[in-house]
Amino acid sequence: MLEMASRAPARVWAYVLIAVIVTAIVVGGAMYFLLRPAPPAPPPPKKELIIYHWWTAGGEKEAIDAVFAIFKERVPEVVISENPIAGGAGAVMKPVIWQLLAAGTPPDTFQVHAGGELKEYVDAGYLEPVDDIWEELGLEEVIPDTLKAICKFGDHYYAVPINVHRSNILWYNPTIFKELGIIEKFGDPREWDLKTFIEVARYIKAKRPDISPVAVATRNKWPLTHLFEVLLLLHGGPEVHVKFWAGMFNYKDPADPVWKAVREVLVAIGTLAKEGLFNPDHPELTWDEAAAKVMKGECAMYIMGDWVAGYYMAVEAKYGEEWSGAPFPKKVFILLSDCFNLPKGAPHPDIAAEWLRVVGSAEAQEKFNVIKGSITARIDVKPEYPDPYRPETAEDFVKSSLVPSPVHGGLSKEAFVTEMHDILTYMVTAIERGVEVESAVDSAIAQIMGAIERTGLPEFWTGYTIEYFITKR
Repeated sequence: MLEMASRAPARVWAYVLIAVIVTAIVVGGAMYFLLRPAPPAPPPPKKELIIYHWWTAGGEKEAIDAVFAIFKERVPEVVISENPIAGGAGAVMKPVIWQLLAAGTPPDTFQVHAGGELKEYVDAGYLEPVDDIWEELGLEEVIPDTLKAICKFGDHYYAVPINVHRSNILWYNPTIFKELGIIEKFGDPREWDLKTFIEVARYIKAKRPDISPVAVATRNKWPLTHLFEVLLLLHGGPEVHVKFWAGMFNYKDPADPVWKAVREVLVAIGTLAKEGLFNPDHPELTWDEAAAKVMKGECAMYIMGDWVAGYYMAVEAKYGEEWSGAPFPKKVFILLSDCFNLPKGAPHPDIAAEWLRVVGSAEAQEKFNVIKGSITARIDVKPEYPDPYRPETAEDFVKSSLVPSPVHGGLSKEAFVTEMHDILTYMVTAIERGVEVESAVDSAIAQIMGAIERTGLPEFWTGYTIEYFITKR
Protein backbone atom coordinates (compact mmCIF):
# COMPACT_ATOMS: atom_id res chain seq x y z
CA MET A 1 0.00 0.00 0.00
CA LEU A 2 2.82 2.38 0.92
CA GLU A 3 4.45 1.57 -2.42
CA MET A 4 1.25 2.41 -4.33
CA ALA A 5 0.79 5.59 -2.34
CA SER A 6 4.33 6.68 -3.21
CA ARG A 7 3.74 6.05 -6.93
CA ALA A 8 0.59 8.22 -7.12
CA PRO A 9 2.31 11.56 -6.38
CA ALA A 10 5.03 10.65 -8.91
CA ARG A 11 2.44 10.21 -11.63
CA VAL A 12 0.77 13.47 -10.67
CA TRP A 13 4.03 15.33 -10.94
CA ALA A 14 4.70 13.70 -14.32
CA TYR A 15 1.32 14.90 -15.60
CA VAL A 16 1.98 18.36 -14.25
CA LEU A 17 5.37 18.45 -15.97
CA ILE A 18 3.85 17.34 -19.28
CA ALA A 19 1.16 19.99 -18.99
CA VAL A 20 3.75 22.67 -18.31
CA ILE A 21 5.82 21.59 -21.30
CA VAL A 22 2.80 21.51 -23.63
CA THR A 23 1.65 24.92 -22.37
CA ALA A 24 5.12 26.34 -22.95
CA ILE A 25 5.16 24.98 -26.49
CA VAL A 26 1.71 26.39 -27.27
CA VAL A 27 2.46 29.77 -25.74
CA GLY A 28 5.87 29.90 -27.39
CA GLY A 29 4.41 29.05 -30.77
CA ALA A 30 1.71 31.64 -30.37
CA MET A 31 4.24 34.26 -29.33
CA TYR A 32 6.37 33.38 -32.38
CA PHE A 33 3.50 33.93 -34.76
CA LEU A 34 2.45 37.10 -32.93
CA LEU A 35 5.88 38.65 -32.68
CA ARG A 36 7.58 37.44 -35.88
CA PRO A 37 8.37 40.10 -38.51
CA ALA A 38 5.60 40.72 -41.04
CA PRO A 39 6.26 39.13 -44.46
CA PRO A 40 7.49 41.56 -47.10
CA ALA A 41 4.76 43.24 -49.13
CA PRO A 42 4.32 41.86 -52.66
CA PRO A 43 6.17 43.90 -55.27
CA PRO A 44 4.07 46.52 -57.06
CA PRO A 45 2.76 45.54 -60.50
CA LYS A 46 5.38 45.90 -63.21
CA LYS A 47 5.02 49.11 -65.20
CA GLU A 48 5.27 47.79 -68.71
CA LEU A 49 4.29 48.54 -72.30
CA ILE A 50 3.77 45.36 -74.30
CA ILE A 51 3.97 46.40 -77.95
CA TYR A 52 4.06 44.56 -81.28
CA HIS A 53 5.30 46.03 -84.56
CA TRP A 54 7.02 44.90 -87.77
CA TRP A 55 9.71 47.56 -88.14
CA THR A 56 12.98 45.65 -88.20
CA ALA A 57 14.83 46.81 -91.34
CA GLY A 58 17.15 49.74 -91.92
CA GLY A 59 15.57 53.11 -91.23
CA GLU A 60 12.39 51.50 -89.89
CA LYS A 61 14.05 50.27 -86.70
CA GLU A 62 15.90 53.54 -86.17
CA ALA A 63 12.63 55.43 -86.53
CA ILE A 64 10.65 53.45 -83.95
CA ASP A 65 13.62 53.52 -81.58
CA ALA A 66 13.47 57.33 -81.72
CA VAL A 67 9.83 57.22 -80.59
CA PHE A 68 10.68 54.76 -77.81
CA ALA A 69 13.29 57.26 -76.59
CA ILE A 70 10.66 60.03 -76.37
CA PHE A 71 8.30 57.68 -74.52
CA LYS A 72 11.05 56.76 -72.02
CA GLU A 73 11.71 60.45 -71.36
CA ARG A 74 8.07 60.89 -70.38
CA VAL A 75 7.67 57.71 -68.35
CA PRO A 76 11.18 56.48 -67.43
CA GLU A 77 9.82 53.93 -64.96
CA VAL A 78 8.02 51.96 -67.70
CA VAL A 79 9.73 48.94 -69.24
CA ILE A 80 9.13 48.61 -72.99
CA SER A 81 8.51 44.97 -73.85
CA GLU A 82 9.09 45.19 -77.57
CA ASN A 83 7.99 42.37 -79.86
CA PRO A 84 9.23 43.16 -83.37
CA ILE A 85 8.18 40.58 -85.95
CA ALA A 86 9.92 40.92 -89.31
CA GLY A 87 7.93 40.71 -92.50
CA GLY A 88 7.06 43.50 -94.89
CA ALA A 89 3.58 45.05 -94.52
CA GLY A 90 3.03 43.02 -91.34
CA ALA A 91 2.32 39.79 -93.23
CA VAL A 92 3.97 37.67 -90.52
CA MET A 93 2.83 39.67 -87.48
CA LYS A 94 -0.88 39.90 -88.24
CA PRO A 95 -1.67 36.19 -87.68
CA VAL A 96 0.16 36.39 -84.34
CA ILE A 97 -1.98 39.35 -83.26
CA TRP A 98 -5.21 37.61 -84.22
CA GLN A 99 -4.18 34.57 -82.16
CA LEU A 100 -3.38 36.71 -79.12
CA LEU A 101 -6.67 38.58 -79.33
CA ALA A 102 -8.71 35.41 -79.82
CA ALA A 103 -6.98 33.81 -76.81
CA GLY A 104 -7.82 36.79 -74.59
CA THR A 105 -4.16 37.73 -74.12
CA PRO A 106 -3.85 41.01 -76.00
CA PRO A 107 -0.77 43.22 -75.91
CA ASP A 108 -1.07 46.82 -74.76
CA THR A 109 -0.88 48.10 -78.33
CA PHE A 110 0.11 46.93 -81.79
CA GLN A 111 0.89 48.40 -85.17
CA VAL A 112 -2.01 48.42 -87.62
CA HIS A 113 -2.80 50.06 -90.93
CA ALA A 114 -5.65 52.56 -90.96
CA GLY A 115 -8.61 51.46 -93.07
CA GLY A 116 -9.98 48.02 -93.82
CA GLU A 117 -7.29 46.31 -91.77
CA LEU A 118 -8.24 48.37 -88.71
CA LYS A 119 -11.96 47.87 -89.40
CA GLU A 120 -11.62 44.09 -89.18
CA TYR A 121 -10.35 44.34 -85.59
CA VAL A 122 -13.14 46.81 -84.77
CA ASP A 123 -15.80 44.55 -86.30
CA ALA A 124 -14.48 41.64 -84.22
CA GLY A 125 -14.89 43.71 -81.04
CA TYR A 126 -11.21 43.68 -80.09
CA LEU A 127 -10.46 47.42 -79.82
CA GLU A 128 -11.39 50.26 -77.48
CA PRO A 129 -12.30 53.69 -78.90
CA VAL A 130 -9.59 56.32 -78.50
CA ASP A 131 -11.73 59.43 -79.03
CA ASP A 132 -10.33 60.99 -75.85
CA ILE A 133 -6.77 60.86 -77.23
CA TRP A 134 -7.87 62.45 -80.51
CA GLU A 135 -9.66 65.21 -78.61
CA GLU A 136 -6.80 65.81 -76.17
CA LEU A 137 -4.27 66.14 -79.00
CA GLY A 138 -6.59 68.12 -81.28
CA LEU A 139 -6.02 65.63 -84.10
CA GLU A 140 -9.30 66.31 -85.91
CA GLU A 141 -8.01 69.75 -86.84
CA VAL A 142 -4.67 68.56 -88.23
CA ILE A 143 -5.45 65.20 -89.93
CA PRO A 144 -6.81 65.23 -93.53
CA ASP A 145 -10.33 63.91 -94.15
CA THR A 146 -9.45 60.67 -95.96
CA LEU A 147 -7.09 59.63 -93.17
CA LYS A 148 -9.65 60.56 -90.51
CA ALA A 149 -12.24 58.49 -92.36
CA ILE A 150 -10.17 55.31 -92.26
CA CYS A 151 -9.37 55.69 -88.56
CA LYS A 152 -13.03 56.14 -87.61
CA PHE A 153 -15.80 53.54 -87.67
CA GLY A 154 -19.27 53.83 -86.14
CA ASP A 155 -18.60 57.39 -84.94
CA HIS A 156 -15.50 56.41 -82.94
CA TYR A 157 -11.78 56.66 -83.59
CA TYR A 158 -9.94 53.40 -82.97
CA ALA A 159 -6.31 54.25 -83.75
CA VAL A 160 -3.80 57.09 -83.68
CA PRO A 161 -1.77 57.53 -86.90
CA ILE A 162 1.96 58.14 -86.61
CA ASN A 163 2.78 58.67 -90.28
CA VAL A 164 1.67 58.73 -93.87
CA HIS A 165 3.35 56.81 -96.65
CA ARG A 166 2.71 57.24 -100.33
CA SER A 167 2.58 53.94 -102.17
CA ASN A 168 2.61 55.29 -105.74
CA ILE A 169 6.26 56.22 -106.31
CA LEU A 170 8.45 55.33 -109.28
CA TRP A 171 12.01 54.92 -108.02
CA TYR A 172 14.73 54.98 -110.64
CA ASN A 173 18.48 55.03 -111.09
CA PRO A 174 19.35 58.58 -112.25
CA THR A 175 22.64 57.50 -113.79
CA ILE A 176 20.90 55.00 -116.07
CA PHE A 177 18.14 57.46 -116.92
CA LYS A 178 20.70 60.13 -117.81
CA GLU A 179 22.84 57.75 -119.86
CA LEU A 180 19.85 56.64 -121.94
CA GLY A 181 18.17 60.05 -122.11
CA ILE A 182 14.95 58.63 -120.68
CA ILE A 183 13.42 61.89 -119.47
CA GLU A 184 14.43 63.77 -122.61
CA LYS A 185 12.88 61.07 -124.80
CA PHE A 186 9.79 60.12 -122.77
CA GLY A 187 9.16 63.15 -120.56
CA ASP A 188 8.76 63.54 -116.81
CA PRO A 189 7.84 60.18 -115.17
CA ARG A 190 5.19 62.05 -113.15
CA GLU A 191 3.21 62.41 -116.38
CA TRP A 192 3.66 58.92 -117.86
CA ASP A 193 0.69 56.66 -118.53
CA LEU A 194 0.66 52.86 -118.56
CA LYS A 195 1.57 52.64 -122.24
CA THR A 196 4.57 54.93 -121.80
CA PHE A 197 5.78 52.93 -118.80
CA ILE A 198 5.88 49.76 -120.91
CA GLU A 199 7.58 51.61 -123.78
CA VAL A 200 10.29 52.89 -121.42
CA ALA A 201 10.90 49.38 -120.07
CA ARG A 202 11.27 48.01 -123.59
CA TYR A 203 13.58 50.85 -124.59
CA ILE A 204 15.86 50.23 -121.59
CA LYS A 205 15.98 46.52 -122.40
CA ALA A 206 16.95 47.27 -126.00
CA LYS A 207 19.67 49.77 -125.08
CA ARG A 208 21.01 48.02 -121.97
CA PRO A 209 20.27 44.28 -122.15
CA ASP A 210 22.63 43.75 -119.21
CA ILE A 211 20.19 45.32 -116.74
CA SER A 212 16.55 44.62 -115.84
CA PRO A 213 14.24 47.53 -116.68
CA VAL A 214 11.76 46.91 -113.84
CA ALA A 215 12.61 45.59 -110.39
CA VAL A 216 10.09 43.47 -108.51
CA ALA A 217 10.25 41.15 -105.49
CA THR A 218 7.92 38.16 -105.12
CA ARG A 219 9.46 36.24 -102.24
CA ASN A 220 6.80 37.70 -99.93
CA LYS A 221 4.32 38.16 -102.81
CA TRP A 222 2.86 41.51 -101.69
CA PRO A 223 5.30 43.71 -103.70
CA LEU A 224 3.80 42.31 -106.91
CA THR A 225 0.30 43.20 -105.69
CA HIS A 226 1.68 46.62 -104.82
CA LEU A 227 2.79 47.01 -108.44
CA PHE A 228 -0.71 46.07 -109.60
CA GLU A 229 -2.26 48.57 -107.15
CA VAL A 230 -0.22 51.48 -108.51
CA LEU A 231 -0.64 50.57 -112.18
CA LEU A 232 -4.41 50.20 -111.75
CA LEU A 233 -4.61 53.69 -110.25
CA LEU A 234 -2.35 55.04 -113.00
CA HIS A 235 -4.50 53.50 -115.72
CA GLY A 236 -8.02 53.59 -114.27
CA GLY A 237 -7.96 56.58 -111.95
CA PRO A 238 -9.23 56.97 -108.36
CA GLU A 239 -12.81 55.76 -108.95
CA VAL A 240 -11.77 52.50 -110.65
CA HIS A 241 -9.19 52.02 -107.88
CA VAL A 242 -11.84 52.31 -105.17
CA LYS A 243 -14.54 50.36 -107.03
CA PHE A 244 -12.27 47.38 -107.64
CA TRP A 245 -10.60 47.11 -104.25
CA ALA A 246 -13.80 47.77 -102.26
CA GLY A 247 -15.91 45.47 -104.45
CA MET A 248 -18.21 48.37 -105.39
CA PHE A 249 -18.92 47.30 -108.98
CA ASN A 250 -20.82 44.61 -110.84
CA TYR A 251 -18.05 42.06 -110.48
CA LYS A 252 -20.22 39.25 -111.88
CA ASP A 253 -20.44 41.03 -115.24
CA PRO A 254 -17.25 40.60 -117.34
CA ALA A 255 -18.35 43.63 -119.40
CA ASP A 256 -18.24 46.00 -116.43
CA PRO A 257 -15.84 48.90 -117.19
CA VAL A 258 -13.81 48.12 -114.07
CA TRP A 259 -12.88 44.72 -115.51
CA LYS A 260 -11.66 46.41 -118.70
CA ALA A 261 -9.13 48.47 -116.72
CA VAL A 262 -8.14 45.47 -114.58
CA ARG A 263 -7.58 43.31 -117.67
CA GLU A 264 -5.40 45.94 -119.35
CA VAL A 265 -3.23 46.26 -116.25
CA LEU A 266 -2.90 42.49 -115.91
CA VAL A 267 -1.87 42.29 -119.57
CA ALA A 268 0.75 44.99 -118.92
CA ILE A 269 2.20 43.03 -115.99
CA GLY A 270 2.06 39.85 -118.05
CA THR A 271 3.92 41.63 -120.86
CA LEU A 272 6.68 42.68 -118.46
CA ALA A 273 7.01 39.05 -117.38
CA LYS A 274 6.80 37.58 -120.90
CA GLU A 275 9.40 39.92 -122.40
CA GLY A 276 11.91 39.49 -119.58
CA LEU A 277 11.54 43.06 -118.36
CA PHE A 278 11.51 41.99 -114.69
CA ASN A 279 14.65 40.95 -112.84
CA PRO A 280 14.84 37.14 -113.15
CA ASP A 281 15.75 36.65 -109.48
CA HIS A 282 12.52 38.24 -108.20
CA PRO A 283 11.24 35.03 -106.52
CA GLU A 284 14.22 35.22 -104.15
CA LEU A 285 13.98 38.90 -103.19
CA THR A 286 12.29 40.97 -100.51
CA TRP A 287 11.19 44.56 -101.16
CA ASP A 288 14.40 46.11 -99.83
CA GLU A 289 16.59 43.74 -101.84
CA ALA A 290 14.75 44.81 -104.99
CA ALA A 291 15.32 48.46 -104.02
CA ALA A 292 19.03 47.70 -103.65
CA LYS A 293 19.17 46.47 -107.26
CA VAL A 294 18.07 49.91 -108.48
CA MET A 295 20.65 51.63 -106.28
CA LYS A 296 23.38 49.33 -107.62
CA GLY A 297 22.40 49.89 -111.25
CA GLU A 298 21.23 46.31 -111.77
CA CYS A 299 17.66 47.48 -112.39
CA ALA A 300 16.45 50.79 -113.77
CA MET A 301 13.01 51.31 -112.18
CA TYR A 302 10.99 50.12 -109.19
CA ILE A 303 7.40 50.89 -108.18
CA MET A 304 7.17 50.87 -104.39
CA GLY A 305 6.15 53.09 -101.48
CA ASP A 306 8.24 55.86 -100.02
CA TRP A 307 9.69 53.66 -97.27
CA VAL A 308 12.25 53.00 -99.98
CA ALA A 309 13.61 56.50 -99.29
CA GLY A 310 14.15 55.50 -95.66
CA TYR A 311 16.02 52.40 -96.80
CA TYR A 312 18.25 54.37 -99.18
CA MET A 313 19.08 56.92 -96.50
CA ALA A 314 19.84 54.17 -93.98
CA VAL A 315 22.42 52.64 -96.34
CA GLU A 316 23.73 56.12 -97.25
CA ALA A 317 22.96 55.82 -100.96
CA LYS A 318 23.58 59.01 -102.92
CA TYR A 319 20.45 60.87 -103.98
CA GLY A 320 20.65 62.05 -107.58
CA GLU A 321 23.29 59.48 -108.47
CA GLU A 322 22.13 56.13 -107.12
CA TRP A 323 18.46 56.86 -106.56
CA SER A 324 15.66 59.29 -107.27
CA GLY A 325 11.88 59.11 -107.11
CA ALA A 326 8.80 60.58 -108.77
CA PRO A 327 5.12 60.47 -107.73
CA PHE A 328 3.45 58.05 -110.13
CA PRO A 329 1.12 59.64 -111.11
CA LYS A 330 1.64 63.12 -109.72
CA LYS A 331 -1.96 64.20 -109.22
CA VAL A 332 -3.17 61.34 -107.00
CA PHE A 333 -1.77 60.25 -103.65
CA ILE A 334 -2.29 56.62 -102.58
CA LEU A 335 -1.90 56.87 -98.85
CA LEU A 336 -1.30 54.35 -96.14
CA SER A 337 -0.87 55.10 -92.50
CA ASP A 338 0.74 53.15 -89.69
CA CYS A 339 -1.21 53.49 -86.46
CA PHE A 340 -1.33 52.20 -82.90
CA ASN A 341 -4.41 51.28 -80.89
CA LEU A 342 -5.78 50.16 -77.51
CA PRO A 343 -7.01 46.54 -77.40
CA LYS A 344 -9.84 45.59 -75.06
CA GLY A 345 -8.40 43.86 -72.00
CA ALA A 346 -4.94 45.37 -72.48
CA PRO A 347 -2.85 44.53 -69.38
CA HIS A 348 -1.64 48.13 -68.94
CA PRO A 349 -4.28 50.41 -70.51
CA ASP A 350 -3.09 53.62 -68.83
CA ILE A 351 0.44 53.07 -70.10
CA ALA A 352 -0.92 52.22 -73.56
CA ALA A 353 -2.85 55.51 -73.53
CA GLU A 354 0.36 57.39 -72.73
CA TRP A 355 2.02 55.63 -75.68
CA LEU A 356 -0.80 56.83 -77.95
CA ARG A 357 -0.28 60.39 -76.72
CA VAL A 358 3.37 60.12 -77.72
CA VAL A 359 2.51 58.60 -81.12
CA GLY A 360 0.17 61.50 -81.90
CA SER A 361 2.51 64.20 -80.62
CA ALA A 362 4.22 66.69 -82.92
CA GLU A 363 7.62 65.75 -81.44
CA ALA A 364 7.31 62.03 -82.15
CA GLN A 365 5.83 62.55 -85.62
CA GLU A 366 8.70 64.79 -86.63
CA LYS A 367 11.50 62.56 -85.33
CA PHE A 368 9.95 59.33 -86.57
CA ASN A 369 9.17 60.46 -90.09
CA VAL A 370 12.46 62.21 -90.81
CA ILE A 371 14.16 58.84 -90.25
CA LYS A 372 11.48 56.50 -91.61
CA GLY A 373 11.11 57.94 -95.10
CA SER A 374 7.46 58.79 -94.56
CA ILE A 375 5.77 62.12 -93.85
CA THR A 376 3.83 63.26 -90.80
CA ALA A 377 0.14 62.42 -90.47
CA ARG A 378 -0.29 65.85 -88.86
CA ILE A 379 -0.23 68.57 -91.50
CA ASP A 380 0.72 71.18 -88.87
CA VAL A 381 4.12 69.51 -88.39
CA LYS A 382 6.63 70.54 -91.04
CA PRO A 383 9.99 68.81 -90.55
CA GLU A 384 13.13 69.62 -92.47
CA TYR A 385 13.39 66.45 -94.50
CA PRO A 386 16.96 65.48 -95.48
CA ASP A 387 16.07 64.57 -99.08
CA PRO A 388 14.50 66.54 -101.96
CA TYR A 389 11.81 63.91 -102.53
CA ARG A 390 9.72 64.29 -99.36
CA PRO A 391 9.04 68.03 -99.42
CA GLU A 392 7.31 67.36 -102.73
CA THR A 393 5.25 64.47 -101.40
CA ALA A 394 4.35 66.44 -98.25
CA GLU A 395 3.06 69.22 -100.49
CA ASP A 396 1.13 66.69 -102.60
CA PHE A 397 -0.45 65.31 -99.40
CA VAL A 398 -2.33 68.58 -98.92
CA LYS A 399 -2.89 69.37 -102.62
CA SER A 400 -3.46 66.05 -104.46
CA SER A 401 -6.52 63.83 -104.52
CA LEU A 402 -6.20 61.16 -101.81
CA VAL A 403 -7.20 57.48 -101.89
CA PRO A 404 -6.28 54.68 -99.45
CA SER A 405 -3.89 51.86 -100.30
CA PRO A 406 -5.62 48.46 -100.44
CA VAL A 407 -2.42 46.41 -100.29
CA HIS A 408 -1.44 48.19 -97.09
CA GLY A 409 -4.70 47.82 -95.23
CA GLY A 410 -6.41 51.04 -96.23
CA LEU A 411 -9.19 50.04 -98.59
CA SER A 412 -9.77 46.34 -99.09
CA LYS A 413 -10.42 43.27 -96.99
CA GLU A 414 -7.36 41.38 -95.80
CA ALA A 415 -8.61 38.01 -97.05
CA PHE A 416 -9.16 39.40 -100.55
CA VAL A 417 -5.75 41.08 -100.67
CA THR A 418 -4.13 37.81 -99.57
CA GLU A 419 -5.84 35.98 -102.43
CA MET A 420 -4.66 38.67 -104.83
CA HIS A 421 -1.07 38.03 -103.71
CA ASP A 422 -1.43 34.37 -104.69
CA ILE A 423 -3.33 35.02 -107.93
CA LEU A 424 -0.84 37.55 -109.27
CA THR A 425 2.22 35.54 -108.25
CA TYR A 426 0.79 32.45 -109.92
CA MET A 427 -0.03 34.44 -113.08
CA VAL A 428 3.49 35.85 -113.43
CA THR A 429 5.08 32.48 -112.69
CA ALA A 430 2.91 30.78 -115.31
CA ILE A 431 3.78 33.37 -117.96
CA GLU A 432 7.50 33.12 -117.23
CA ARG A 433 7.17 29.35 -117.71
CA GLY A 434 5.64 29.74 -121.16
CA VAL A 435 1.89 30.24 -120.71
CA GLU A 436 0.50 32.83 -123.12
CA VAL A 437 -0.29 36.22 -121.57
CA GLU A 438 -3.97 36.31 -122.61
CA SER A 439 -4.57 32.80 -121.29
CA ALA A 440 -2.91 33.57 -117.96
CA VAL A 441 -4.87 36.83 -117.65
CA ASP A 442 -8.18 35.06 -118.37
CA SER A 443 -7.39 32.58 -115.62
CA ALA A 444 -6.40 35.36 -113.21
CA ILE A 445 -9.64 37.27 -113.79
CA ALA A 446 -11.72 34.15 -113.18
CA GLN A 447 -9.83 33.59 -109.93
CA ILE A 448 -10.30 37.23 -108.88
CA MET A 449 -14.06 36.97 -109.50
CA GLY A 450 -14.14 33.93 -107.24
CA ALA A 451 -12.06 35.67 -104.58
CA ILE A 452 -14.43 38.66 -104.47
CA GLU A 453 -17.32 36.26 -103.89
CA ARG A 454 -15.54 33.99 -101.39
CA THR A 455 -14.20 36.76 -99.17
CA GLY A 456 -17.45 38.73 -98.99
CA LEU A 457 -15.69 41.86 -100.22
CA PRO A 458 -18.82 43.75 -101.40
CA GLU A 459 -20.53 43.23 -98.02
CA PHE A 460 -17.48 44.45 -96.08
CA TRP A 461 -18.12 48.10 -96.97
CA THR A 462 -21.93 47.99 -96.85
CA GLY A 463 -23.22 51.47 -96.03
CA TYR A 464 -20.13 53.24 -97.39
CA THR A 465 -19.89 55.13 -100.68
CA ILE A 466 -17.08 55.53 -103.20
CA GLU A 467 -16.84 59.19 -102.22
CA TYR A 468 -16.11 58.22 -98.61
CA PHE A 469 -12.65 57.04 -99.68
CA ILE A 470 -11.68 59.83 -102.07
CA THR A 471 -10.56 63.33 -101.18
CA LYS A 472 -10.85 65.15 -104.51
CA ARG A 473 -8.58 68.15 -105.07
